[in-house]
Amino acid sequence: MIHVRQFAPGRAPRLALAALVAAALAAIPVAMAGPGAAQHARASAYDHHEARTQIVWSRYTADGGAVQLVASGLGGSVRELTATQPGISDVLPRISPDGRQVVFQRESSDGSIRLGVVGIDGDHERILDLGCADPCIDDQSPTWAPDGRHLLFTRVLGPYIPETDSFASVVLMSADLSGHRITRVSPPGIDGVYEDYGATFAPDGTMYFLRVRDSDALHAAFRRSPGGHVQRLTPWSLDVDEVSVSPARRGPTNARVVFETGTSGGRSAAVATVDGRCRSAASCVASLRYLTSPGPSAVANYHPAWSPDGRSIAYVRDETRSDGSRLGDIWTMSWDGSHKRRFSVSPLFDKDPSWGPAPAHRH
Repeated sequence: MIHVRQFAPGRAPRLALAALVAAALAAIPVAMAGPGAAQHARASAYDHHEARTQIVWSRYTADGGAVQLVASGLGGSVRELTATQPGISDVLPRISPDGRQVVFQRESSDGSIRLGVVGIDGDHERILDLGCADPCIDDQSPTWAPDGRHLLFTRVLGPYIPETDSFASVVLMSADLSGHRITRVSPPGIDGVYEDYGATFAPDGTMYFLRVRDSDALHAAFRRSPGGHVQRLTPWSLDVDEVSVSPARRGPTNARVVFETGTSGGRSAAVATVDGRCRSAASCVASLRYLTSPGPSAVANYHPAWSPDGRSIAYVRDETRSDGSRLGDIWTMSWDGSHKRRFSVSPLFDKDPSWGPAPAHRH
């Protein structure tokens, strides 16, 4: 079982910020209301910067009983990174800064969660021993530190508190690739009040992450400076997920944060951005921009991930068809929401894209 709380479509947002958000969202431009016919065709060519990159994602089996990791360069063939195993789901892949390894989360049908690392060609797979023992319940949501030699992940500590649907502690930790030198990253004092997930780093070392408020299970994007100052970037009532900051050192996407929005109020999940340098609640709300439509629709868009140069975004386009079946594919778009195009072409359901560099020398 994944302890990260899922969106509840029927849940009403808290009213403290609801009016502010409603007014702001009404003014937020939508880059595109829906894909046109031309965007349903896979693009035949990509920018030359993008051509030296690769995307790793999770792919369901036909019966939905397993999930494996697959990868492809843009315009290339799809290769398997992990094997299909009944009752095993390999999800949330993240490509290392040098493009040679992928860290991921392995979920078993018995509810257990472990973290693993595999080479970009599917070699040297290993499950990490991070010393999670009682009262540790599991470790999840792995990502890379900027140095490429350490991992960040969320550690869940019991006991479970049913009154608040929370745990004693859910915080970000770091470890080296051997599973040693485990260090707490989240600040003290949040245990039982907030939960931290999904760290991502800007080139200047600023960390962006997802924080869950235990009192109402709402999610928001946060920033933490190298000096330790923490700033909330999105309203709680927007209930965001999957936070990622642009790796661009300059230009229009420098410090731009992309995320997926919640589904309350009859909206479908959508991809949006916020200025990661905003300093106040009002300025953060004013900088919000939708890249896909948030309106009621049979199509949801989520799990956004930046390209290595910060010019493009990969995401999941999830369509519920008239017969009730769902089609999930990886799509890409420019940073401003234009030039949407389908990347993965498969009858199987694809999700969790991670976009990273292609290693200089594959082996």
